[in-house]
Amino acid sequence: MRHSTTTDGAGMASLLLADSRLPVGGYTASGGLEPALLGGLPVHAVPAFIAMRLATVARVEAGTAVVASAAVRHLHAGAPGCTCTQGGDAATAEPVPVPVPEPAFASEDVAWAWAARNPVAAVRDSSIAQGRAMLRLVHRLRPDGPAAQWLEGLPRPLTARAVVLGAFAGELGLDGASVARVVGYDDVQSVTAAALKLEPLDPVDAVAWTLDSASHLDDLVAACADLVAPYDIPAHSAPQLEAWHAAHAATERKLFRV
Repeated sequence: MRHSTTTDGAGMASLLLADSRLPVGGYTASGGLEPALLGGLPVHAVPAFIAMRLATVARVEAGTAVVASAAVRHLHAGAPGCTCTQGGDAATAEPVPVPVPEPAFASEDVAWAWAARNPVAAVRDSSIAQGRAMLRLVHRLRPDGPAAQWLEGLPRPLTARAVVLGAFAGELGLDGASVARVVGYDDVQSVTAAALKLEPLDPVDAVAWTLDSASHLDDLVAACADLVAPYDIPAHSAPQLEAWHAAHAATERKLFRV
């Protein structure tokens, strides 16, 4: 028996989307750690840096993805294939297709809300590059699915990774809490993986940092899991991180884009 991807496959989809080996260019970003280290952040402060991200900028990304997933789940609920009967004997009445409902919010609405919360051009550009790669994944794997439908016509400067990832996650059956956890976990792993490339660390330390971030990740999930509208997306900022990003954009010698 073939199981549905949108139900039984949600667990696998969650693991897939959180996997750094997904071909969407995640290796180009350090989660802001390289700019921070160059700006003077000591290595022993990396756990605090992770906690700061999970309380601020990662919530913007997670909230955006959760709202996008909610819009696609709404669209998916009325996907073609559902029919009802109208009048007369149900056994002989002519089937009437159930119209596909409009999504709660358009992809452009969600993307503009994301852009308004990301003032640094370099950060937006990095997210858009990864978003384009994620969009290619969507078009290859689910070309006629609700995520591709919802994302259709989204202008290139607005194809943020969180918007596309959230849309795809919604189609694959992830609920809001799962989407938020995937985004938050990916944020933590971006930082810890980059730390091993930037500093002479014991890899076990990076694993410990990830485990120690669990409570902060739980707080992010609790704050973002039930969001459904673009205006609900958190608008937290991290001014020092933004300054580091701006300086990093002008640096020629670097391993990571952001």
